[in-house]
Amino acid sequence: MNCNEIEQRIFDYMERQLSEKEIHEFEKHLSQCEACRKELEETRRLTETIKVVSSEQPKTGHFTSFEDMLQREKQKLKNHEPKVQVLYWKTAFQIAASILLLLGGYLYGEHRGKALAQKQIVQLQEQSQQLKTNMTLAMLDNRSASKRIQAVNYTEDIKMPDNQVLEAIIGRLQKDDNINVRLAAAGSLSRFQENQLVKDAFISTLETEENPEVQIAIIQFLVHVKEERSVKPMKKLLNQPEVPQYVKYQVNQGLAQIL
Repeated sequence: MNCNEIEQRIFDYMERQLSEKEIHEFEKHLSQCEACRKELEETRRLTETIKVVSSEQPKTGHFTSFEDMLQREKQKLKNHEPKVQVLYWKTAFQIAASILLLLGGYLYGEHRGKALAQKQIVQLQEQSQQLKTNMTLAMLDNRSASKRIQAVNYTEDIKMPDNQVLEAIIGRLQKDDNINVRLAAAGSLSRFQENQLVKDAFISTLETEENPEVQIAIIQFLVHVKEERSVKPMKKLLNQPEVPQYVKYQVNQGLAQIL
């Protein structure tokens, strides 16, 4: 294993999800690489300071039909994937952010509202946001589909993800080999209805996506934002014999609302 592979598999190693051969290779690399040993130790220290609490309920604003479909797909994932020990990174970094804000409050009290204290609070808030962003990006590349779904859902706690995060989620929507991850990505991206990058991604994905459920999720978003550029790819679906009738029905309903 090289350093990049070690970085990608730290979570799996900590949660005992590697094979004996992979563990041997992982630990062999650690014995020879001080930087990776330091990375592992820092990750362990972070996780040891975080307690697991119940996850928040998803935010409102998603389409009911899409949410029902996503729940069915998550259930399929639960029934067919091997059970793994789940680490709730979403909750973990909510707690980490809270710790930073509490520290900010302490600084505020110490300096009695001075400009320096306010500046430090802003810096701590920015660090909290960056922490969430970095961990989200790392989890989006995890080999476990369950963790990739967690990472996608976790982005709901990032107030306004930058383009790097949005592009990473778009990558999951367009290229992930797991349908549940693609559905979760569609649901997460649907929050950013005014973002041009997101609109462009949904249109381009509709032109290549072959899974009916993902197609419907994309169509619902494009209809909701009344994106006229989606008319052409939607009509194209109507002319494809392999597209199921219920998808074509969704297309016709959508076209009626856009045109």
